[in-house]
Amino acid sequence: MQVKVVRSEEGIRTTLPGGSWLIELLSNKTIGTKKMMLGFSTFKPGANTEKKIHTEEECAFIISGKGKITLKDGDIEFGPNSAVYIPPGVAHGVRNDGPNDVVMVYTFSHPEYPPTKNAE
Repeated sequence: MQVKVVRSEEGIRTTLPGGSWLIELLSNKTIGTKKMMLGFSTFKPGANTEKKIHTEEECAFIISGKGKITLKDGDIEFGPNSAVYIPPGVAHGVRNDGPNDVVMVYTFSHPEYPPTKNAE
């Protein structure tokens, strides 16, 4: 495999409720990765995603905005220039209760967006 560059407009975009979205940039689908994927997302003010459970580790870096990772037993606050680690199997969501977009880069230890189910 060769070194590749993928611009955001070349990624696979998924629209989320309320005008939020995510883009899968580096993955098996886009460039043929074997063990990881990388994307970025924007969560608009007021966004509060349903809790999801992934089969793989997730890491994120917050570029801008403030919000919370929502968990079964409470919320964890995050802000700009912070990193978040979510172990596999942990039900979580993202809430933007601030006035600005939350922009984050995320990665999974899987070659594409991993198998995911809704939390109960």
